[in-house]
Amino acid sequence: MTTVLLLVTSLVLGTLGSILRKVFMKENDLGTAGSFLFTAICSLFAGAVLVFWGGIGEMSRYTLIFGILFGVITAAQGITYMFAVQTGPLSYTTVITSFSTVISALSGAMFFGESISWTGIVGIVLMLLCFLLATEKGEKERKASFLWLIFCVMALLLTGVIGIMQKMHQLSPHKGELNFFLVVAFAASAILSALFAFILMAVSRKEKKDSTSPGSSDKNKTLKARVVMVLMMIICGICVSINNKFNTHLAGVMDAAVFFPLINGGGLILTTVSAFIIFREKFSKKQWLGLCLGILSVAFLCLPF
Repeated sequence: MTTVLLLVTSLVLGTLGSILRKVFMKENDLGTAGSFLFTAICSLFAGAVLVFWGGIGEMSRYTLIFGILFGVITAAQGITYMFAVQTGPLSYTTVITSFSTVISALSGAMFFGESISWTGIVGIVLMLLCFLLATEKGEKERKASFLWLIFCVMALLLTGVIGIMQKMHQLSPHKGELNFFLVVAFAASAILSALFAFILMAVSRKEKKDSTSPGSSDKNKTLKARVVMVLMMIICGICVSINNKFNTHLAGVMDAAVFFPLINGGGLILTTVSAFIIFREKFSKKQWLGLCLGILSVAFLCLPF
């Protein structure tokens, strides 16, 4: 029962985080620097939540090094996922990144002595078909679609690596250092992302310095927009911290071939539903077919036989 509760909570918070990222990128045309800044502030609040939640706990050199590496990869995954969401549909981006399930499931078979069922193989084949149907070939959209697919594949690979690292840490003798591991990871992610954000902001500082004094209503609007932006970052940070803590714990107590398909498949379905309802995303017949195959593939990956 506890496992089910943790899974459901993690899925809901993960979906909420994805929606907030999409809204942020849609409403704020801040470019690459904005993406890094969003990731930095999210990571900062995620780490703060964990410190208040369970403190630092036990510390070891192994967890310190592993946590820094995990933080760098998590930052890279968050940024590539944001770019993918910015350049393409949220629902389809989630379908593609859900393919990381295959990487995680294969890692269970290759490194942790777990097995893959025949339904898992069917799921992998269906997901490959989903890839083939993922991008539009229209004249205008070909370039954008290709760029989106590149970001999707990068996010997919990094998500798979994150899953493997979560499993590795929780199967190590240092699994009791979960809080320290995640706090270090979020600190590394925040520092790295903030560094890149400030470098990019400094480079593109040739912005409107010639702004003539805007009216007070514009100032209020800007202030309001900034408050909303910060709130989105804080909420996203809280979602990310709880989601990562639950997922890292569950990765250690459940088989990779069961946990990762469940967490990715459930996230896929929830995100797809929200994309249709909130963002009114539309698809061609080919994309609809690919989307259905993607969801079906994750369903097969979730089957225990």
